[in-house]
Amino acid sequence: MEILQEVVHLAADRAERRGGAHGRSALAAYLADDVSRVLASSASAPVRRDLLAASAELTHLLAQMTDDAGHPGLAQRYFHTALGLAGEAGHRTLYAITMRAMSAQALRMHHYKYAAELAEGALQTVGTDAGHSVMAFLLSQRAVAHSLGGDQRRAFTDLTDAETRHGQATSASGPFTAYPRAGLDYQRAQALLHLGRRADAVVALQDCLRHRPPAHRRSHALTQARLAELLLRSGHVEQACVHWNLFLDDYPHVRSTRADQALGGLRSALRPHRRQRRVASLWERAENLSGSLSS
Repeated sequence: MEILQEVVHLAADRAERRGGAHGRSALAAYLADDVSRVLASSASAPVRRDLLAASAELTHLLAQMTDDAGHPGLAQRYFHTALGLAGEAGHRTLYAITMRAMSAQALRMHHYKYAAELAEGALQTVGTDAGHSVMAFLLSQRAVAHSLGGDQRRAFTDLTDAETRHGQATSASGPFTAYPRAGLDYQRAQALLHLGRRADAVVALQDCLRHRPPAHRRSHALTQARLAELLLRSGHVEQACVHWNLFLDDYPHVRSTRADQALGGLRSALRPHRRQRRVASLWERAENLSGSLSS
């Protein structure tokens, strides 16, 4: 059991540092070979529940890594497997966390109604069992779903409740127990942006970067890219270039479809400005990285 928990922490940390495409196949093989054998062995009911929960966590992580590697359909299959394992373990909190992850994926795929249903379902599932960190995690996702539906009142209510819960959290660190402040700030930025408050969203992303560990290159890179995009849309070309360059610092170290998409978005957004001196050097740097990616 301790080994499974070590793998959970290792896989989550590696995905944050290197992106979902790094180590995904190894985790899939580990689940198919080692973990399946453990689940097939006899064990007491409490031990089996713990094994099922750890297996659900690993499958959840595999789903996220698979999605980040550019295979959303396969990721959905893994998410449903994680739900089944969490349900068999009787672990409502883990079940709800997986529903929340599925909601985030649905938002990225523009399935807004389904995303809202999943976010609501996650909170209905968890009931009163969850601690403050988990509740902040679930509420922040529902806030984003409400913001996409234009429901400002409910979005801000959920954001306020998420902030309060996060401030009260005392959970031990871990990918399924603690909610990083950076994650909450990023969700706040997403909700504010959907509500048309771009300047406030920029501030929230700046807050996010202050709390984001630089060693977590994937999340750090994606946040830099998102902030640069909003700054450029607000007419702050030079500031945007600063953050695009910071994104490009991280990009070669990350294997992530979302990072690849961000690089494509950079080139598309900067094309009208590429004759400006500051933009020209950034454009050339992005072109070189794009060339190395395709070669």
